[in-house]
Amino acid sequence: MGIEFDDAAASRLVGCAVEVALTLRASAGPRRSTAEAALLDFDGAYSRLFEAARVTESTDRVRLAKELEDLADQLRIVQRQADEERQRSADLAAWQRREADRELVRIAGGVPMQPVLDWGSAVFDPKPSSTPKRPSPVSATFSAQSRQRTGSGRSGGRSSADPTRLRQFSATVRAQDSSTEQDLVRVRNAWTAFTSRCSWVPIDGATLPSGFGDYLAENAEDASWVDRIADAFSAAGGGSLANTALDAAAASTLPPGLQRLLDPSLTPAEVAAIWAALGFTDADVRALPLTTQLQFAGLDGVPAAQRDIASRAVLSAAVRDPERLYRLMGLAYTYGAVSLDEFTEQVIALRDGLNRADQLAGRLKAHSAAVAQLVGFGVSNGALVAAVVLGDLDTASNVTVNVPGAMTTLDSMGEKVRAANELLFAAGQRGSAEDSFAVVSWLGYRAPGVIEVPRQDRAHAGGANLASFLDGIHDSRGTAPRSVTVLGHSYGSTTAAEALAQTRHRVDSFVTYGSVGFTDTTLPEHLNVGRVYATEGANDHTAILGRIGRSDPRDLPDVDTFSAESARDTKAVTGHDMYPEAGGVGYLSPDATSQRTIAKIIATGKP
Repeated sequence: MGIEFDDAAASRLVGCAVEVALTLRASAGPRRSTAEAALLDFDGAYSRLFEAARVTESTDRVRLAKELEDLADQLRIVQRQADEERQRSADLAAWQRREADRELVRIAGGVPMQPVLDWGSAVFDPKPSSTPKRPSPVSATFSAQSRQRTGSGRSGGRSSADPTRLRQFSATVRAQDSSTEQDLVRVRNAWTAFTSRCSWVPIDGATLPSGFGDYLAENAEDASWVDRIADAFSAAGGGSLANTALDAAAASTLPPGLQRLLDPSLTPAEVAAIWAALGFTDADVRALPLTTQLQFAGLDGVPAAQRDIASRAVLSAAVRDPERLYRLMGLAYTYGAVSLDEFTEQVIALRDGLNRADQLAGRLKAHSAAVAQLVGFGVSNGALVAAVVLGDLDTASNVTVNVPGAMTTLDSMGEKVRAANELLFAAGQRGSAEDSFAVVSWLGYRAPGVIEVPRQDRAHAGGANLASFLDGIHDSRGTAPRSVTVLGHSYGSTTAAEALAQTRHRVDSFVTYGSVGFTDTTLPEHLNVGRVYATEGANDHTAILGRIGRSDPRDLPDVDTFSAESARDTKAVTGHDMYPEAGGVGYLSPDATSQRTIAKIIATGKP
């Protein structure tokens, strides 16, 4: 009898824990330097509170990294124990078969032969242990320390600070923590997969995922607290302020329910529950401060209609004052982030792409809603990210999420919107009269550059973002979609495969086109998806170059392949592009064989 232990799930958690621990340790230097810069002109009791909070954060980060490394060590032990138990069980089963054969010889040879046979069996073929090996319990525990941020006014005194340096600190740590939030999602999803697929292993403690979230929540409150202090000094025109006045200014002014909603440790399901309890209207979302709208836009689990309001407000502000939003999003203080010029170009391109989506949405035919939505406009790993929806993500019966590949930025949103429009039209022609469709152009991760394609770094980070987005589609709606399809182009298929190994809600169909491949731990059997499809054009000479160290999904078991070559009334793909504007046929071009087949999968679940 086998044991309930999935080696792939355990290995994924080991790799995730080790990588996240390394990232946490590597963040120490930048975090310390930005805190030291903030302290240069920071004096008085509030500077001491700031320094105490910094030390607590540093201590917790080191403790968290150690717990993750310890978890990886424990998992390696139980992996070895699982191998030993499987070997013991196999050896015992083989011995029992041999013993059954010997019993037949005993019966045939008569009683006089039995002592000799028994003696030979005991000496030369001893019975393996029949006692199952008990695995060592696994413990994953961590709790974040709370941080004091007010109360210094009780003893009087005054404090002084440079508000510009304080805002640089808060923007920098927010940018850093936004990346760490992706690591939290990866850890949480990998832990859930391990505990559900490895029930053979007893769990002694499981507070690490929630404690990780609490650590990030404390960091987020630190950043907001520092911003409020900076605002108080700016309003006063510099100089020093009484600590009692700072106590009033530093206290959080957001309602408790909204504070809880913006907690970065929440899952999409938890966000959805808190959102429902708040009872916010569209007008309430419009009235939120811009910094809060920026956080709100990225909340998976909130209905798309309300995220659209917040995302459009942030985009409008970015178009009006790019430099201000560039700083507010923390990009000015993030190593490797897009430049201000790139930021400005991309927000204008996103605005133009969204305007085009609004125009195309007005032409959508029933039963698809004639709306376009902007969701998740924000930052990930120093890059601008967003998703544009054609149709209503909150009500559509058939939802499709299209994930682009390497070198994709918001500059290309117009092209992606046009591809989505053609796909939505083609799927609508093949669906039933009761079907309604929404197609999401999801640019929610920092796509890799050419030299990054062989690595999985961007897929890991993007996969965490996409898994959260996909779960949020279900959690934010009163009624789940009838079907959800994920499309992955090039490196987007690698990213989507990472996501589908982490989602809580099952996806109906996953289609890869021009894929750069799957890793050994993201095989179809490990994905939370009903069916996997794959296609690649004979004239696509780029995809194979990206598959170094990865498997072509067309070669994997349980993957259905379909043609991207010419057929009656359709054309062959002429290269690697998704949707070339001119001079070629892309995978999602309206006259491509692959586009027609993908549209059929979206509408019916079958090619």
